[in-house]
Amino acid sequence: MSDKSIEKAVLKLKSGDSRAFRHIYDKTYKIVFFVAFRILGNKHSAEDVVQDTYLKAVTNIGSYDSDNFTAWITTIARNLALNEYNKSKRQTTTDFSAEADFREGAFSMPDEDSFGLITAAKTLLDETDYRIVMMCVVAGYKRREAAKALDLPISTVSYRLKQSLAALAKHVKGGAR
Repeated sequence: MSDKSIEKAVLKLKSGDSRAFRHIYDKTYKIVFFVAFRILGNKHSAEDVVQDTYLKAVTNIGSYDSDNFTAWITTIARNLALNEYNKSKRQTTTDFSAEADFREGAFSMPDEDSFGLITAAKTLLDETDYRIVMMCVVAGYKRREAAKALDLPISTVSYRLKQSLAALAKHVKGGAR
């Protein structure tokens, strides 16, 4: 994956070529989804935030003036997810047993193995380590691309990725009895 290809597509989109959106979406969807999922913990809510993120990004594409579109769009996703999370916290829950189950970890994502591992990553890792794992392992970013998007040194990303994967492996081995 190349940030340069995303930046070229952004320039095309800014000049009115709506076909460039598909390329941008394909290259950034996974990381946008996992940023939202990390905050919300719910696949369907995260998908709603992803949709809102791309609507907001396209609407405000004229204000984008950086050289790191991935960081820009994940910031939008993060802010929208936090807004949704705070909004849902304020709403009154009528099913108190379901809320207690969710807080205690009894609620699980659909039976897809990948979401179980992603949920474990969300639980075990801090925000930065989670984003590194999602970018490098799930979204297919190279470590240098993740480092640029997260504004971290490559050595830090490499180290934290290695440590995070070791922690996840230990968790999986400990959970598989």
